[in-house]
Amino acid sequence: MNTRDLQYFVMLVKLKNYTQVAKYFNVSQPSITQAIRRLEQEFDTNLVRKDRVHRDEMITRSGQLLYKKAIAINKKIDIAHQEIARADQQQIKFGLPPIIGKMYISHIIGNLSKQLLQRFKIVSVGSHDLLAELQAGKIDIAMLGSIAPINQAGVFAQLITTRPFSIIVSEQHPLAKKKSVSFRDLTDELFINYDQQYVHKAAFQAYSTYAQINPRTAVYKVPNISWIKELVRQNKGISLMVKDAVKDEPGIVALDIEDPIPEKFYISIATREDYILSKDEQQLISQLEEITPTA
Repeated sequence: MNTRDLQYFVMLVKLKNYTQVAKYFNVSQPSITQAIRRLEQEFDTNLVRKDRVHRDEMITRSGQLLYKKAIAINKKIDIAHQEIARADQQQIKFGLPPIIGKMYISHIIGNLSKQLLQRFKIVSVGSHDLLAELQAGKIDIAMLGSIAPINQAGVFAQLITTRPFSIIVSEQHPLAKKKSVSFRDLTDELFINYDQQYVHKAAFQAYSTYAQINPRTAVYKVPNISWIKELVRQNKGISLMVKDAVKDEPGIVALDIEDPIPEKFYISIATREDYILSKDEQQLISQLEEITPTA
């Protein structure tokens, strides 16, 4: 079977127009027609109704069944192309969120050989985006943060540690004199909150729900977590953050959270379930498993 035929077929189901499909792939319309015929011969069925009057119903039930499988096959082939290209280049594509990066990067750099580091390419965005990139085959390994163990189809995630959340405030803020605080005491505070790419947003909602409060929030689409820390440092509001992420940060005080709900920051190493690790990648994961941040 020609995998290109499946790509043509998937686009035909979406566009329901042979001419548009041919234009999309920059081929002749007969090329699309012949591809569909080959698929129909392969599966010994009609995938497209010959009656073109009812355009919305041009794909048969057999065609709809093949369409669902073809999407998965095309995705697998696309991921295989990316994996093989990186293998040929001996490149390690590694996802590391900014917060976890602060906690781990010195250990990673210190434990990897110079030769390995030269092949190392780090992608640093939020865990939500990294998970999507992992599933799409754009990266092969990622350290991910979450507020619960990761359970995603097609992803193997190994939990390596959990870390506590804290409330961070400017050293100029009245709360800076405290060592701990209850969320209920923060009703009148302005929180600098996160957009969807950060797992902190879900943790913040869980604490707010438990305390039965609805704090004022200011949400900024910041490029990385350091911007939120800077806003807190300038006393523009307070925020919820993994305690390790503000360790030794000048001008910022981290307060323990007194509320008893078991919200923690889970740190996991994730790969695709069907991905075959190279020896260097296996060595990398083994080293990451041995690193545990200290409180």
